[in-house]
Amino acid sequence: MKEKILNFLNEGKPLLWIKGQNFHEIESIIVEGLNAFENKRYYIYEKGTTINRQNNSVEVGMGNLFTTLDELYPQGIRKVPVFLLIKDSLAEIVDENNLEYIKEIVETKTANPKYNFTLIVVDQQNTVPEDLREITSLVDDDEQKRTAEMALKKAILDITKIEKIELDLAKLEKIELDLDSIEKIVQSLKDDIKKITVGEKPVELKPTFEDMVFVKGGKYQPSFADEEKEVSNLEVSKYLITQKLWQELIRNNPANFKGDENRPIEYISWWHALEFCNRLSEKYGLRPVYNLGKSDQGLLMINQLDGIVVSPDVADFNKTEGFRLPTEVEWEWFARGGQVALDNGTFDYTYSGSNNIDDVAWYTGNSKDTTQSVGLKMPNVLGLYDCNGNVWEWCYDTTESIESGKSYVYKAYDHSNVYRRLKGGSWCNNTEVCAVAVRGNSQATYAYSNAGFRIVRTVL
Repeated sequence: MKEKILNFLNEGKPLLWIKGQNFHEIESIIVEGLNAFENKRYYIYEKGTTINRQNNSVEVGMGNLFTTLDELYPQGIRKVPVFLLIKDSLAEIVDENNLEYIKEIVETKTANPKYNFTLIVVDQQNTVPEDLREITSLVDDDEQKRTAEMALKKAILDITKIEKIELDLAKLEKIELDLDSIEKIVQSLKDDIKKITVGEKPVELKPTFEDMVFVKGGKYQPSFADEEKEVSNLEVSKYLITQKLWQELIRNNPANFKGDENRPIEYISWWHALEFCNRLSEKYGLRPVYNLGKSDQGLLMINQLDGIVVSPDVADFNKTEGFRLPTEVEWEWFARGGQVALDNGTFDYTYSGSNNIDDVAWYTGNSKDTTQSVGLKMPNVLGLYDCNGNVWEWCYDTTESIESGKSYVYKAYDHSNVYRRLKGGSWCNNTEVCAVAVRGNSQATYAYSNAGFRIVRTVL
């Protein structure tokens, strides 16, 4: 993929369509390719927001794809090349007016190589509009994955066609496996496979739901614990839950900072966040994690997949399938970058993805005393945005010290214990408070204009 993207940039073609899930990796490749240009202008358009990537500022007057194209199109006649990266905006691209505009830009550059407006589309839905197929340079990040998947399936089928296999173990003993035994072993292997290797590069399987990122589990010592804790494989929401997504499910908008539905939802309590998780689980046909039948009394129970309902201090989240709040152990794992960051030596960054807070977070020094649309700052190495700053994130835990052997803290059935853990800092906090290791808390029934959440689900 990298070679194809760099070749496209070097050849100066008009339209590149990238089918891929890892936007962070794709953007890094594009930035690397653009470094070859001494002068350039680089913009990112996503869901009603246009960012000038060179100074990370939001462009006023470019609030939809048509106005963005209309503003940048004339700039292509100048000597400075203009690049527009369109991310996850297929619904707008297929709008008739926008399709015609894109075709006109491509035709203009094809007819006049000196014209300098280049379009790059990153599409997670893997659908190139029919009207653009013949004029698009295509990079398919999934093609290698599909090839590897087919090879894996073929290998499994080839194995299961053999009626009997003899394994000679150092000529000391022989083990005979009949077809039934082989099928059981193959099924066990298939259940355990979480990634497919293409060459020497591991390629993560796609997450189940849109805007979720697969985060491999592992072991580490949290900043607040005296021993290593284990984290299971998770899907984690790439962004803080937005006002748009909240309104789609809950049908109201309690946020203090309205005006842009891509801002994080805030002014919601811990209990409100649990209700959202359950409704999203129901939307996708998953068993809700939280039993909220007595939430008006401040009592919570947890639904396990075996049909048993257990108290929240003994719940096993490996036996749940729905969406939920992360535990504090899980939050610090993915905020720091998980196993990927451990492997590349960036796990101990002060903030999620950087030691420079301005790279990754909205805080008192740059927020202008308000929340900001999600995803405008750099993500961490896992592709997760806004883990620091913007709004605090509710976690599952209560606020006692975590015990040996435990993966979370929850003091159940104690009405005096009303506090829940918050992580990440917010738009109204300074650099010290926004650090990954800092621990906040608030009463579960309280709501603030600087507290929101993101969601996770266990993937086994």
